[in-house]
Amino acid sequence: MYLFLLGRDKDLSKLELAICLKKNNINYSIVINSEKYLILDIKKEEEEIKEITKDLSGIVRIAHIYFVSKKITEEVSNRLNFNSPKKFNYTISSIDIDEDELGDIENILKINFKEEKVKAVYKKPVTHTKSKSKNLINRVANPDNYFSWKIENGLELFVIKDINFYFGKTIFCPNPRELIFKDKNRPAIKEKYNTSFRLVSIMINLLNLNRGKTLVDPFCGTGTFLIEGLIKGYDVIGIDVDFEMVDSANKNVSWAASTFKLKNKYKIIRGSSANAKFQADACVFEPYMGPFFKKLPNSVKARTLVKELNEIYSGVFLNLNKSLSKNARVVCILPEYKTNDKKIISINKDVFLKNGFRFVDVSKINEELDLKNPINYSTPDGSVINRTINILEKIN
Repeated sequence: MYLFLLGRDKDLSKLELAICLKKNNINYSIVINSEKYLILDIKKEEEEIKEITKDLSGIVRIAHIYFVSKKITEEVSNRLNFNSPKKFNYTISSIDIDEDELGDIENILKINFKEEKVKAVYKKPVTHTKSKSKNLINRVANPDNYFSWKIENGLELFVIKDINFYFGKTIFCPNPRELIFKDKNRPAIKEKYNTSFRLVSIMINLLNLNRGKTLVDPFCGTGTFLIEGLIKGYDVIGIDVDFEMVDSANKNVSWAASTFKLKNKYKIIRGSSANAKFQADACVFEPYMGPFFKKLPNSVKARTLVKELNEIYSGVFLNLNKSLSKNARVVCILPEYKTNDKKIISINKDVFLKNGFRFVDVSKINEELDLKNPINYSTPDGSVINRTINILEKIN
C-alpha cells in the first residue's frame, strides 16, 4: 500500500500519476481518494515503485504504508523496519493529525531510537497549514531540512488520519535543487517567456510517449520543453518564428546536452509553425499568448486578441495534423482572458476540433479517480490570463 501526496495542482498531479501507472501496467485499488493525497493498494516492492515513478513531477511524496491502526501504539516504530545509520535526521509529516497525536508519535520514536542507540536528530516540520476540522494541522516538511540530498540519508515518517491512522515511510521525494539548477544555470534566461520546469515535466509525462520517440514544440521559445524532453530520453524538434528566441533555445539546449551528457538528437527551426516541415510522434507546448497586460483588458481588446490567436493556433493545429504520426497526442496550454467587466474570453475549441484533434477521454483510465480534461491551471503570480491544460489526440 502506498501514499501519493499530490502537488499544488491536484487534478494535474492525479492525472500524471494515473497515466504513469497505466503506462507501466500497474494494477491497483483505491483505498483513499482525497483532495490532498491518494492511498493506493499496489502489490509491488519499493524499488519497483521508485523506478516507475522517478520522473513524476506532480507528486510531492511517495510513502510505503507499513502500518494501519485505529490508534497510535508502539507498533508505529516496531514495524518501521528502517535500516538506520548510526546518525541521521528524521521528521514527521502528517495530514489531519492534532498536536496531542503528534506528540504521542514523537515520544514513541524517541524512545525507540534511544533503545537502538542511534543518534537520531528530530527536524520538526516547518510547513503548517490549518485543516478544515478543528485542532487538526497539516504538516509537510521541507525536504532540504533533513535530506542532504539523498532520501536514504534521512527518515521521513508520513502519518495520515482518516477513519484509521496510516503510517508510511517516505521512499520518493523530488529533489527541488535539480529544478533550480536547470532554471538558474541556463545561459539564456528570459523570465517572462519561461514555463516552469516542473509544469513542463508534468506535461511531457501526460504525452504517455515511449523513450526514443520524437516530440515537437511549435512555440519553443527559450527551449524549456526541449531540454526536459531530451532529459526524459526523447528526440526533440523546436520551432519559433522569433530569431532571438531561436538563438536562446540553441544556447540553452546545447548547454543542457553538454551539462547532462544527453545523447538524443535535437533540431531547432526558425519559421512559422503553420508551415514548417517536420515529422514527430507527439507535441507539447505553451503558445504565444499575445502582448503582456499590466491590467485587465476590456472585452473589445480581449476579443480582438483572441480572434488573432484563433487564426494562429488553427494554422498550427492544421500543420500538426499533417506532420504528427498516427494516434499522436498533443498536450498544450491554451489561454482564457479575464476582462475588466468580469468576463472570460476563451480560445475557440474549433482551432483543434476542426483540424483533426479531439480531447482524450481520461476518465477511461480509472473512473473512480474523477480525472479531468481539460484542467484549469493557475499561476502563483496572479496573471490576468487563465490557463487550461488540454490533452488531445489526433483523429485518424
